[in-house]
Amino acid sequence: MESIYTKKVVEMNYLSTDYTHRYRPILRFFYEQHGYRPYLRAEDILQHLKQYTGFETYTIHDVKKDLEVLEGWKNITSRQEANDYYSIEEFKAKRFKYQATHYTIQIERFVETLEKNQADFGGGSLDKNLFDRLLEALETLYAFNKYTLPEELYRRWEDVMEFFKRLDRKTSDYLAHISSFQAEDEMLSEAFLVRQKDFIDYLKDFVQVLQKKIPLFQVILLEKFHREWLDEIIICVAEYQLSIFRFGEKLSLEDTKKRLKEEWNSLFMWFCGEDNEARNILVQTGEIIRKILRFASRLLESKQTLRSRKQEFLELAKHFYELTAEEDAHKLASIVIGVPHTMHMSCEPYDTSGRVESLWECEEEPLELRSRRPGFRTKGKICAIANNRAKQKELLEDYIKEQERQKQNFLILIQQNQIKLDTLPILDKSQRSKVLELLNRCMNSLDNRGKTEWGQTFLWIPLPGKARISCLDGQLVAPNGVLVLQTKKKGEA
Repeated sequence: MESIYTKKVVEMNYLSTDYTHRYRPILRFFYEQHGYRPYLRAEDILQHLKQYTGFETYTIHDVKKDLEVLEGWKNITSRQEANDYYSIEEFKAKRFKYQATHYTIQIERFVETLEKNQADFGGGSLDKNLFDRLLEALETLYAFNKYTLPEELYRRWEDVMEFFKRLDRKTSDYLAHISSFQAEDEMLSEAFLVRQKDFIDYLKDFVQVLQKKIPLFQVILLEKFHREWLDEIIICVAEYQLSIFRFGEKLSLEDTKKRLKEEWNSLFMWFCGEDNEARNILVQTGEIIRKILRFASRLLESKQTLRSRKQEFLELAKHFYELTAEEDAHKLASIVIGVPHTMHMSCEPYDTSGRVESLWECEEEPLELRSRRPGFRTKGKICAIANNRAKQKELLEDYIKEQERQKQNFLILIQQNQIKLDTLPILDKSQRSKVLELLNRCMNSLDNRGKTEWGQTFLWIPLPGKARISCLDGQLVAPNGVLVLQTKKKGEA
């Protein structure tokens, strides 16, 4: 069975033939009349083409011949007219009316997009507002219940997929655009130095928003859209899609559900996959920023190297000329050029702590000089591999003890199944670090919940004002509130 990815697309043959200059105007006329006049006759097409240069000698016979070729390439379909015949000769002439296929309309729409946006097509953008729109659409989709109408649920699903496709397409197109050879050539130009800061700020703003939004998307996709809930949404959307009346071959429910699951998996893997696209974008934008700074530094160095320093030397000569004493000239030369006849001395470290003798009273020690010949290497010594298992075991035990100490110090802060920030005792460094980590996880979560590394779940309840926390190394001002320990009920997983 021939794969759809390997067979020829005959509908696009008209774009690159010897008669493309005739085929394209014909199909563009079909595209422009699509929706207004679905059926066109050969006479209508000829009348339209006569207004263009190069079609002065174009005849109705040429039009019909070109329409037959386009029909063979499946760009149009024809049907003989069954009325308005006033003579037998007209009926024998077989007057046809023609209609463009769906493939042709899509191809012309794509070509029109290329023509209108040739200057910046594919450039894309880093639209950080799409994250908020996509997050809001996901929240709206999650609010689905048994009272939600099927068409409303279908609209919510379409909103989620539309915002995601726009985010993915715009981001990938823009990163490909700024990574192109043309973009690199512009980065090496002097004119780019003026726009460098604005460009880097644009990338940094997008990266900062992406870093904040990734945890939010991961929480809602991993914790809220569990398999049973998602399957129920997909079934409802698939059934509504199949209920829309369409001519032609009917799609099966299983094929529709499979396609919807693939769309959702693309969204899920973009944010939550092992090698997700969101993380790749962070890495790629970081590399682009470093490349821009490297190009700018190289450009500045090249300008500095090629710049004439004649005026600077003349100014320096003027300073020498104004000096009257030779000693002053030597001092200025020592600053500008350096002290002549210098000697560089080196010696091995010698501990003289607690001793009163000066450097000149220290005993001389021989210093071995090694060859500076290119390619010279000191002969290596063969030695056995040391067995450090005992030391490794000791370090591991110390690490486990330290982790247990930090855990106990944190558990001390829990009073009556809660941690009140405004009544905390004086904290050491580890206690302060654990409290801040837990507070950050709770505040970045949609449901104000966060887990410690030891498995406890806390609910953050904000209170008015600020909390001043005393630590061994100073005072810390933080949002006031209470971290309430969530205990699992019997039977919960």
